[in-house]
Amino acid sequence: MKADLHSHTVLSDGALNVDQLISQAKRVGLDYIAVTDHNSTHSIPAVLALGKELGINVIPGVEINSVHEASDTKPHLLCYYPADVKKLQRKLDRYLEYQRQTKLAMYEKIMEDYPITKEQLFEAARESTTLYEVHMMQVLASLGYTGTPIGELHQELFSSGSKYKLTQKDLTTHEAVGLIRSCGGVVGLAHPGEYKNPMLMEMLIEEKLIDGIELNHPRNDERTKDHVRSLAKEHDLFMTGGTDFHGIYTKTPYPIGSFLCPEEGLERLIAAGKEANDSYLHSSRHDDADTADEKEAGIPE
Repeated sequence: MKADLHSHTVLSDGALNVDQLISQAKRVGLDYIAVTDHNSTHSIPAVLALGKELGINVIPGVEINSVHEASDTKPHLLCYYPADVKKLQRKLDRYLEYQRQTKLAMYEKIMEDYPITKEQLFEAARESTTLYEVHMMQVLASLGYTGTPIGELHQELFSSGSKYKLTQKDLTTHEAVGLIRSCGGVVGLAHPGEYKNPMLMEMLIEEKLIDGIELNHPRNDERTKDHVRSLAKEHDLFMTGGTDFHGIYTKTPYPIGSFLCPEEGLERLIAAGKEANDSYLHSSRHDDADTADEKEAGIPE
């Protein structure tokens, strides 16, 4: 089974809309896909519907930004199979608004040095749930200041220490994991190879904050993958994989389906999702009367 469990659409910072992405997944022969837009579950209904139409199994997902103070890192968490999507998104919407405010303030700083307007930014981001740096780059590219969305100018504007770079407010990792589990989802650590603290995975495991780790990813080198395999075996965690597809909005683009989830990891993820959903549905933490209205994702029927 070919499964790519990490991808993004125009609803966050990806280049393709849902129809384009799922159609491309069909063309490359994927059996499973997870669309994991940043802090946004808004693609889930359309992805489920189109996946059913095209014969692709859909794993509902979202990638949640977080801050882990103990390790001084900002882990991205892959939430799969959330059962209570409305509850999850209500909380995430607050952080989408924080991000919108932060990115707009950054853009206003850039406006001081470049002849660009807010209207151009809002037009570039019209399909997204909030503002992203790629939307700013679209504006600058359209005016000829760069030919590549993620290149030298992006590095100059948005690298750490840049006068344009501002820190946005995110959930703590503990808050994010608590939210995911309270909504019946399971938690995987995204792209472990890009975090500077080499002990992050061990710390998250010790704090019982993750159920799995992303093994196959463009920014995981062989040393990282060996480390993931060792920890997953020692602590009985599932391993996933995905291309982290953004289309052209990434430094080194890869087509959807370039990095896949191991088959055993896929089977374990599906089982973990079912167990989490069952636990949620039988838990006293939610109102049974609301179940029919609230359960929009989880394990597809």
